[in-house]
Amino acid sequence: MVGRTIQAFGRVILAPMSRERARSYADRLPPLLPRAEPDISHLDDDMADLLYPGRRPRPFRMGISFEAFTGDASAVALARRSSVYRETEDRGARIHHAEFDAREARVLRDLFDLVGQRPGTEVTVDRKKPPYARELWLPLFWIFVGAEG
Repeated sequence: MVGRTIQAFGRVILAPMSRERARSYADRLPPLLPRAEPDISHLDDDMADLLYPGRRPRPFRMGISFEAFTGDASAVALARRSSVYRETEDRGARIHHAEFDAREARVLRDLFDLVGQRPGTEVTVDRKKPPYARELWLPLFWIFVGAEG
């Protein structure tokens, strides 16, 4: 009886059913909020990448994290010259995190020369710890040395 129309007392009791179906329950609901915000400048970079992947281009960054040590004034001064710098505490030890983009490749190289061989130093690529970060990623990033400016 699907698709047939029954009329009784001048009214249609059963109308034909359409073939078009909603894909999910969420598609059947009326839109309460827009699916995309017009301005995402107030969001953190990680949150913007999670909610709207590819909408906000982020520069490629290499980072170094190192523990504080005696005589680290020059290393901390170089780390603070980075575009993204922060300090954290982990089990009573202060850790310096610095992320550099391609324009700051020389500063990254100078900082790595100071703290690269110290225990606890980690190299990150876009805030992730990939394999061979010291052996492969740093030399590739150092291609940008001299291209600053």
